Amino acid sequence: MIRKTRIFALVLVLFFLVGAFAFAADQSSSNQATQQPAKRTPLEIGFIAISAALAVGLTALGTGIAQSRIGAAGAGTIAERPEAMGTVIILIAIPETLVILGFIVAVIILFTL
Repeated sequence: MIRKTRIFALVLVLFFLVGAFAFAADQSSSNQATQQPAKRTPLEIGFIAISAALAVGLTALGTGIAQSRIGAAGAGTIAERPEAMGTVIILIAIPETLVILGFIVAVIILFTL
């Protein structure tokens, strides 16, 4: 339990550090003239790529954990009551919407920033 807490804290700190650096980079680039398109520095491009990867990766990780638990419980349910198969399939598909949402957020990050 302590190991999971430490990993979660490390990921949370990393997330906030990346956000702080991205915010600082955005503030420095907003001081330029607004009529010319802003040229991105390699650091800014790297932070944008990392944030898009985190948007997809963390949602996929969360979905995988949720689907593993739902799938295990669903297999037991189907073994006892085969008529509940439709409900179990729907319950397994619901967390997948998180990955789709993470993918959409990553596309928005990549193409608007």
